[in-house]
Amino acid sequence: MRTRIFQAVVATIALTCSALPAFADIDADGSAYSREFYATPSSPDSADAGSRTPGSASIGAIISSDSPKNYGSCMKAAKHGDTQAMYNLGYMHFNGFGVPVDKLRAAAWFRKAAVRGHLEAQKALGFMYANGDGVPQDYPEALTWFRMSAENGDAESQFSIGSIYYNGWGVAVDKAESARWCRKAAEQGDSRAQYILGSMYARGEGVALDYAEAARWLARSAGQGNPQGELSLSLLYYNGWGVPQDRDEALKWCLLAAEQGDEQAKLVLGTMIRHKSVRQTRSDKLANR
Repeated sequence: MRTRIFQAVVATIALTCSALPAFADIDADGSAYSREFYATPSSPDSADAGSRTPGSASIGAIISSDSPKNYGSCMKAAKHGDTQAMYNLGYMHFNGFGVPVDKLRAAAWFRKAAVRGHLEAQKALGFMYANGDGVPQDYPEALTWFRMSAENGDAESQFSIGSIYYNGWGVAVDKAESARWCRKAAEQGDSRAQYILGSMYARGEGVALDYAEAARWLARSAGQGNPQGELSLSLLYYNGWGVPQDRDEALKWCLLAAEQGDEQAKLVLGTMIRHKSVRQTRSDKLANR
């Protein structure tokens, strides 16, 4: 019963890239990450790039509505070895800014920047190969590029490597290696990685089962407003796993997740409220005897 209740709310480890960051959750039957990639490279000057850190400015780094002029500036700078300009050219070709969409050419420019150490270009290539977007899908190649940016401290790439090892995409399944890379991202404050690492501790996947450690990471994720982290932390409080049992605290965290639109949280919240009502009714009956 204990495992069933927890798995009902700790839903799918998944690498989902909704335009920008990789996202993950744990699936109800414990199968693995869902195979969904929706990644696109971030804009070098994007204000809505979430956890991404924009590259340092250089000639042509700011892409305005005057894209053809910027394209010329970037091309000139790229020919003089400007790696940011190389990345910008890749970004323009990928998205069709000032030029027709040409993802193969985008990959070529990203590669030129990536081999020169441009972190965002390395990550962009990783997502392109993982998705088969403009290049043949090739997980080992994706892993190569993700590893370069991950070793330079990029949390999103670290998290993506964890996903690849968890599922065995192009490599042998290695949950311990998955946990190791997720931990690197989690320690940098990535709320998705904190949620995944906490869930792995709660299930003993790649790490020793440890509800107290699960609670620690899930609390960090929930504290940043991650709805999956909030829901999972709620269940720990509900059952007293790794934390003192506290049904009111459980209800609080579940409500926060439900208010963000998490469908599983809405179902669990309804169940918690019904159980609370039943307990209250029983308590009232006993008090009136």
